[in-house]
Amino acid sequence: MKEGVHIHTPFGDIVILLDEKPVTYSVVEKEKNTYYSDVLGCYRIIVEFVPDGKEHEIKCFIPDMVYTERGPESGEDIECQAFYNDKGEKMSICLQAETGYLPDGRRWSDKYDYDADYLDNGMSYKIFANTVEKKFVFGIAWIDKIVGETGEEDLDRDGQTWFAADFTLDS
Repeated sequence: MKEGVHIHTPFGDIVILLDEKPVTYSVVEKEKNTYYSDVLGCYRIIVEFVPDGKEHEIKCFIPDMVYTERGPESGEDIECQAFYNDKGEKMSICLQAETGYLPDGRRWSDKYDYDADYLDNGMSYKIFANTVEKKFVFGIAWIDKIVGETGEEDLDRDGQTWFAADFTLDS
């Protein structure tokens, strides 16, 4: 685990902020495996934060990110967002949470004592006044060549960033 490491991606440099201010974090680079053998980068960013009874936001994003498309690719216990660019590259940013609200305003799941937010250029943890969790992890992965020579999307390559970014699958 390393602190203060900058992560450079094809979409730009990753920035981590707590309430719009730089925060100390650790970085773990993950090895490729059979589920994501073609990814070009796979990282875990760990932010240790002791909640103080106030609302906060921990953001993982890329300022001035340029992409052609973005969208959710969430799964059980994760919220994940994919970004695509015009060079055939894809990046996934993932965090552990269950978002969603019922029509009356209540959260549909109380499994986690915080929430997630899909940003235009990343993801964030929304920390509530009653949050007790102290470790907030972001999973990040990117790949190239998600479009094959025929111009069709290569779904096998496309899915690899999701598996790589989903740190709940780490053993």
